Amino acid sequence: MIEEKEAIDHFANYEVEIIKEDVGTCSIHHCNLWQVQREVNSMAGSSKSGEKRTYQPRFCPQCQNEYKDRKLVELGASPEYGTDVTKPQEVDYFEKIKLQKGVDLRKDVVVKYDYADELSVNNAESFVKWISDNIGQSVKVKVIRPDKYAEQRRNRFMSEEEKQKFLKLKYDIETADILILNSLADFVDKELEDINAMLLSVKETGTIVILTIPESDYRLEQLPIRLRKRINKAQIMNISSKGIQR
Repeated sequence: MIEEKEAIDHFANYEVEIIKEDVGTCSIHHCNLWQVQREVNSMAGSSKSGEKRTYQPRFCPQCQNEYKDRKLVELGASPEYGTDVTKPQEVDYFEKIKLQKGVDLRKDVVVKYDYADELSVNNAESFVKWISDNIGQSVKVKVIRPDKYAEQRRNRFMSEEEKQKFLKLKYDIETADILILNSLADFVDKELEDINAMLLSVKETGTIVILTIPESDYRLEQLPIRLRKRINKAQIMNISSKGIQR
């Protein structure tokens, strides 16, 4: 009962409506997460730009209070929300992206975006950078441009230096915990066999994240059978400024 009261007191700091209790466990504080409801503005540039819509995220009040206290300290003020800001801040980025985007990066993901949608392209690139900068702090993340990979593979016999560069790239791919192929559209058909072989070299325990646009979706069906079965079970993440799923 004490823990429940403490959680409710935490929520008093926020203008949110609690709609469901115990929807998971905070990986940092190990307390129950709550699902809340609040209104947010639709993304700028979308067809409903500026309109209010309902957002129902899962919520850890202690994480939010710690964030607010750290901001106060940065501004030269004293913490007001009862958290210990002297401790190093812990962040589970796997859990953070799962809560925010509904994507578990411990499992394979197909990211669908669209070159014709500028905001979609920017968001896709930002997503890749976010994984590299944040998830990459705790596990090995390798981002591959398939056209650059194919070029390095072709050049591997040009000199000893090129050979060593390719061997290092090959090793990085084979040992990556998360391999990001950015994107399925960025190579020519004659390089397909090399790209498929590269994807097959990813370790079984690794995560594959494949970015694709409508014009390259057909290549998902050209993957080797073993890889195609794996990717058919992958999570689908649609990135569109208009909320369109394809």
